[in-house]
Amino acid sequence: MSYEANTDLEEAPVSSAPSSPFGHLIDGLNGLGSIVIALVMVLMCADVFMRNAFNQPIDGVAELVAASIIVIVFLQLPATLRHGRMSRADLFIDPFVAKRPRAGMRLRALFSLGGIFACGVIAYATWPLFQRAWANNEFFGIEGVFTFPTWPMRIVVFVGAALAALQYALLAWQDWRDAGHAQGAGHE
Repeated sequence: MSYEANTDLEEAPVSSAPSSPFGHLIDGLNGLGSIVIALVMVLMCADVFMRNAFNQPIDGVAELVAASIIVIVFLQLPATLRHGRMSRADLFIDPFVAKRPRAGMRLRALFSLGGIFACGVIAYATWPLFQRAWANNEFFGIEGVFTFPTWPMRIVVFVGAALAALQYALLAWQDWRDAGHAQGAGHE
């Protein structure tokens, strides 16, 4: 659950995130996202081969790749947060945390509250889309050529955003708690 990432490629990464059922769940979803990446790569290579060797492209590859990108992002987002690998502007926050640990951790907690809000809005807005896709049997693609249902993509977005919001909540709580125990923060 830490923001700090191990960037030493020679050293084995040490996870600072405690092992828990929640952690295993989001790490499992991260692994599933990696499997989806591998399948997309195989599909794209097969399409290129079929296109060049037999002038017979595989129908629906562009649609599947477009949908897969969304699925991959939301499968891997909570684990990215959990392991401190989310892109962020370290230029300001890291020196601020080093100089004023208590205030810096509280600021990070506030940033995490913004993450809770953003991911919560995504989950909230996606749920009705999932319900509609399920009820109406909505499909994505070109009718008569290649189609697939949209509900699996919608549920992955909902679950991924909800779990990311929960992970942000855990990070906010951790930073707020750690700010209370921070040393050398007398006037903060």
